[in-house]
Amino acid sequence: MLHRRLFVLPIALALLAPACGPKQPPPQPPKTVEPEKAPVEPIPAGYLALTPHLTVQGVDAAVDYYVKVFAAEKLFAIPGAEGKTMHAQIRIGDSILMIEEENVEQGLKSPLTLGGTPATLMMYVEDVDAAFATAIGAGAKESLPVTEMFWGDKYGVLMDPSGHRWALATRVEDLTPEQMKERAAIANQPTKKTKKKPKKPVPPAWKAIAGTPAADPTPAPYHSVTLALTTSDAKGAIAFYKAAFGAQDKDVPMEMPDGKIAHAELTIGDSILMLTDEFPDQGGTSAATLGGSPVAVHMYTADVDAAFATATGAGGTQVQPVTAKFWGDKIGLLTDPAGFTWSLASRVEELTPEQIQERAKTEGGAAAPADPAAAPADPAAAPADAAATPPAA
Repeated sequence: MLHRRLFVLPIALALLAPACGPKQPPPQPPKTVEPEKAPVEPIPAGYLALTPHLTVQGVDAAVDYYVKVFAAEKLFAIPGAEGKTMHAQIRIGDSILMIEEENVEQGLKSPLTLGGTPATLMMYVEDVDAAFATAIGAGAKESLPVTEMFWGDKYGVLMDPSGHRWALATRVEDLTPEQMKERAAIANQPTKKTKKKPKKPVPPAWKAIAGTPAADPTPAPYHSVTLALTTSDAKGAIAFYKAAFGAQDKDVPMEMPDGKIAHAELTIGDSILMLTDEFPDQGGTSAATLGGSPVAVHMYTADVDAAFATATGAGGTQVQPVTAKFWGDKIGLLTDPAGFTWSLASRVEELTPEQIQERAKTEGGAAAPADPAAAPADPAAAPADAAATPPAA
């Protein structure tokens, strides 16, 4: 019996040891591992390389017009202190436009205040006659009636009620570069004035160079809205955009006998930028002549610090250095040698509406929009933040 007791004793001591020894800590719940935040995309989804930024007198009225006439989608609006809409963004087709309320004290002037605009918003549409008639019927003023042009488009120009210029077009003929050059040479020849009116409409001489029926009335690679700028020195502007933003020639610029550029197209990222010299006798006026522009250009970029340094190094004039803003962007403002304002930006934080609202309170910004996509994408989107608003546009 003794040997059994000796065998059981160690087991009993082992069982008693935890009770007699130091107390063990209670089991801890497993630690919750916070999921890693997805990296912030510096170029938010939905934005093309170039986004037009329009200044108007009455944001709501302008937005309503674009919704009615161009089937624009209203993305969001930001009210000011008195409930008046100060900033809105809309989408026309695949293109986003920013709409800003005029603030003369801060240099934000509409076309009505400036007395014109050096910028045109170009749109290819399925039926230019119908689209043009709708725009005029809703209150636009005709600048150039829809006419068949030597470059293969049916094309008309109008001024919307806010004073912004729109060119509407439908591609009707596809031309080779050689045909385009031949037609341009004929079209640019001086015409003889005659008192007698022809009994029947005479087709223009360039019609003798026949193209082929257009494969697409809204040709690629144009987006729904393409920005066209009138400058006092198109060749200088082209050189700057190439050095500052890596622009490339889409086509050979169309040069007049006197050396002026009648039309040029550049590609910047996924966007096309059209340029022309000013021809005052034909209604083209530059930003330098007008003393400003009611249209600025917003550009998201992968590295705003590097892009801003490159642009200012190429001859851009700094208006506001690159600064982090409460809505999650880093933004810098500059004016180019042609007199147009550019806002360069990178998204650095993804914020919820609640976070933006809290930041707006402490930063003195405008009320936050109702959804995350409504975070202001440009400096003028927070009108109460003086540092965030460009002094000129």
